[in-house]
Amino acid sequence: MVGTSVDKIPVRMSVRDLTGALLLVAVGGYGDAASFVLVGCFTGHTTGNSVLAAIAAATGGRVWEPVLAVVCFLCATALAQRLRTSPEQPFGSRGFHYVLGAEIPLVFVSPFMLMAHHRYSFIACMSVALGLQNGAVSRTDGINLHTTYLTGTVTRLLGLLVEPGSPKASMNRSETRFIPLAWCAFIAGALCGGVTVSHAGPRGVWGMPLLLAAVLAISSLVPDAQEQRSL
Repeated sequence: MVGTSVDKIPVRMSVRDLTGALLLVAVGGYGDAASFVLVGCFTGHTTGNSVLAAIAAATGGRVWEPVLAVVCFLCATALAQRLRTSPEQPFGSRGFHYVLGAEIPLVFVSPFMLMAHHRYSFIACMSVALGLQNGAVSRTDGINLHTTYLTGTVTRLLGLLVEPGSPKASMNRSETRFIPLAWCAFIAGALCGGVTVSHAGPRGVWGMPLLLAAVLAISSLVPDAQEQRSL
């Protein structure tokens, strides 16, 4: 597995990357909680939506809403993966900036869709936004990371705890320290999203662009990986 050890990256740059990653994880939790409260389906969770679609089919509920969320999420993920210029170091890359530049306006306009009673448009905007985020980041500082769902991240943590001995012991220790933080960030984001939307309605979604703007600001401080290699 090709990766860059956290120990080989300057501490200051690593802190920037990991801070940005935690904010993105919080956005993922925020978006899932907000969309579930507002429309009853997840916009960043394929497994959950697949189950919701099956339940809706069995009970005569809204089948097409979770199906739409899954399709939009996966298509956007594939597009973002094509745009990635540096899979190992996404923060600071041009592709990552393009993705954030698309995600922020999509999230910003989505409440207007719902306030105009266009549920499908809201689900599509939110699912595309979180799908772009999911495809843009899968590793940071050599650490495997999912910013829109927890299953893979927590499974990785359990694997590290069950099999602590590894040739890359330093990397494993870094992941073991980081993954619980990501878990807490996701839950904190979900809590904020649920509470904010419960009190402010669709306008509560506008907390997400604020977090994404912070990530973009942090990312702008990180040199582009391709430019670094060309020097």
